Amino acid sequence: MARADVGVVGAGLAGLLTAIELADAGATVHVLAAGHAATHWTPATVDLGFLTGMRTPAAAVAQLAGRAGHPYAHLGAVLPDALRSLRAILAESGLALVGEPDDPVATIPTAIGSTRPAAIVPDAMAAALRPWAGDETLVVLGIAGFRDYWAEAIAASLREPSAWRGHQLPGRIEAIDVDLPGLVGRHNLSGLHLARAFDDPAWRDDALDRLARALDGLAVGRGRVALPAVLGLHDHPAVLAAARDRLPLDPFEVALVPPSVPGLRQFHALRDALRRRGGRIQIGAEVRGELDGRRVTELSSPAAARRFRLSVESVVLATGGIAGGGIVGRQDGGLTEQVLGLPIQAPPADDWLAIDPFDPAGHPLEAAGVLTDAQLRPIEAGGDVLVDNVRIVGSLLAGQRYLREWCGDGVAVASAWLVGRDLGGSVPVSVSVSVKGPAS
Repeated sequence: MARADVGVVGAGLAGLLTAIELADAGATVHVLAAGHAATHWTPATVDLGFLTGMRTPAAAVAQLAGRAGHPYAHLGAVLPDALRSLRAILAESGLALVGEPDDPVATIPTAIGSTRPAAIVPDAMAAALRPWAGDETLVVLGIAGFRDYWAEAIAASLREPSAWRGHQLPGRIEAIDVDLPGLVGRHNLSGLHLARAFDDPAWRDDALDRLARALDGLAVGRGRVALPAVLGLHDHPAVLAAARDRLPLDPFEVALVPPSVPGLRQFHALRDALRRRGGRIQIGAEVRGELDGRRVTELSSPAAARRFRLSVESVVLATGGIAGGGIVGRQDGGLTEQVLGLPIQAPPADDWLAIDPFDPAGHPLEAAGVLTDAQLRPIEAGGDVLVDNVRIVGSLLAGQRYLREWCGDGVAVASAWLVGRDLGGSVPVSVSVSVKGPAS
């Protein structure tokens, strides 16, 4: 049987960061997950919280931390340290985050021609954070044949002042499509295909020359250019540096429909950081835990010939909420946690959803999750700890409305840091003996 000090279930932002923090503390860590997580469809921004009337994410976090039952009540104080740790880990792969919790919330363009709030973004999106001036031009640059980024439609929508949510819009917005080498007549181009093409230095040079000539032909003067988020997958820092050097306008990426190239860069950076620290990761099968009294002793998942079994001293559940599959519905209308069958705090089934599907207040079901104490151990409604050696991180934590509050990334990062430091200092450090399995 394989052994690890800590088994982490879930391979999203919260799970991988927790595993890295634990490995840094000297623990042997094994990550198991049924599948890939939100990293593969989110834009890799770090959303700490955006609330109406709050000028900065820090102000939103402070307000959420004052709400009884919200994860930030336990996590708000550690968020600055957690962010510093995340930046350092991403920097190992050449990825940088731009923005601070105290920065004013900006609006950045999206691939459907709207805008979204942002304050902390990948370096490739940083130029979109700056306020627009009336004498600036925004050029929406599309790639001919790439159907996930319709430049003219995006530009037409962004010309409407309402798209900018009360913020200053550029004085002029133009759209252009450019043919890139070897892609003319191609159908079903994906963002991943284009990102991998930009990883090739020779193709990249030719492509950037064509983009630069097209932008020069517009003669727009002062401005910025919005590109689809395809500026490299594995060699992104070099691609971004070349684009900034070669293009006449300041470039920024606009996140696309899944699979998210910025999100995949983030996932690869975290996965590689964990592997460098000796951690293991297996993705592809549902995970179940074995309880012995008030402790989990083993995690297991299906394998080719028999179940893969992992003996553990502690477990971290980072399986996500309703959307992530960490919470599932039962035939009796109740909800349960997927790995250990932990109880879920949620409204009665009849009250899960609002009558209006687009209710600004959201749906009550969004706040469903596992109740925890300040150490993020699962507890009953009365406060008694249910399992002594389990911690809960990320969107599985009860009390957050991460879609409406835009707090999911902050909760993930802060809970990972807290559990990594707390649990990492308490597990007995051992030598891991592992068996081969599907790794990602």
